[in-house]
Amino acid sequence: MDAGALLAGRARAEQMMKDQCIIRRVIGETTDRETGKVVPVYDAVYNGRCKLQSYEGYEQEKNTAGTALTVQRMSVHLPVGAYRINVGDFVEITGSRMDPLLVGRKFRITQEAPFKTFATAYRVFVDYIAD
Repeated sequence: MDAGALLAGRARAEQMMKDQCIIRRVIGETTDRETGKVVPVYDAVYNGRCKLQSYEGYEQEKNTAGTALTVQRMSVHLPVGAYRINVGDFVEITGSRMDPLLVGRKFRITQEAPFKTFATAYRVFVDYIAD
C-alpha cells in the first residue's frame, strides 16, 4: 500500500468521526470529604473526534443479582495516533452532530489499541456504562 492511499484513507475515516469525546484515565484516588467514600481521580488523556459504532449483531444476556442485563458489543473509532489507549480508560461522548441522544453516554474501553500497520482509524471495543 502506498503512503498516499493510507493517508487518504485516514482522512476519510476522520471525516466520518462526527462525534466529540473526552477520554479519562484513573490516576489515583481520594476520599470525598462529604461522604467519606474513596473515589477515583481522573486525568483527561484525549479530547477530540470520535465515532461510536455498533460492531456487529452480538448481544449477550447476563444475570446479575437476579436482574437480566443485555450487553451489546460496541466500538469507538479514534484518529490514528490520537492517544495511547489503555484498557479501563473511560470515554464520554461530549458532542454529536448526528444524534444528540449520544451526548453524555459513557463507555469503558475493553481492548488495547489495535496493532495494525495500515490502520485508517483506531477501533476499540467498549462497554456501555449505565448511569
